[in-house]
Amino acid sequence: MLTVEEDLPGLELEGIDKSNINKLKLLNASILPIHYTTKFYQYVLQNSDYSRLALWNGKHIGMVCCKIDSNVLYIMTLGCLVLYRRKKVGTTLLKFVLELSDSEKCSAVQLHVHSSNSDAVQFYEKFGFTVKQSIDNYYRYLKPTGALLLERVTSSSVQQAPHHSGEGGGGPAEESASVS
Repeated sequence: MLTVEEDLPGLELEGIDKSNINKLKLLNASILPIHYTTKFYQYVLQNSDYSRLALWNGKHIGMVCCKIDSNVLYIMTLGCLVLYRRKKVGTTLLKFVLELSDSEKCSAVQLHVHSSNSDAVQFYEKFGFTVKQSIDNYYRYLKPTGALLLERVTSSSVQQAPHHSGEGGGGPAEESASVS
């Protein structure tokens, strides 16, 4: 478990496994406006190196779930509970992602953000993400239905052989929307 000393002393990141997958389900349901399928959670368990839960004083307050496909690290979900926003929880989770991207030598980090979520866009822009594409009708059950594809080209942009970690995430059923 990684201990982080920032705005929330005692903030820790914990790997996801069968013992705490229900905490991830609860956080996703509480934070994000998307329903996640059993396939999503099976994928997270099978690729647990790419996901973390944030804990503060023993309470699960945030999460990040990623996948790597074609040498791009994709953030499927990232968020924290409302009471813990603006306390560096999202920053800590994103730093985990960026370190993971470097260690896996990914060429970029990408995520989709709901087009009306300007707070999330501003958060990611502070870390060097830019809007790569605007996509109409990305979210079937949200209004508006549009999404922005955000991207940060990494320092490991030297093309490596494609790395596929399997199916199971991203796409219109998922969103990286709530940040801290």
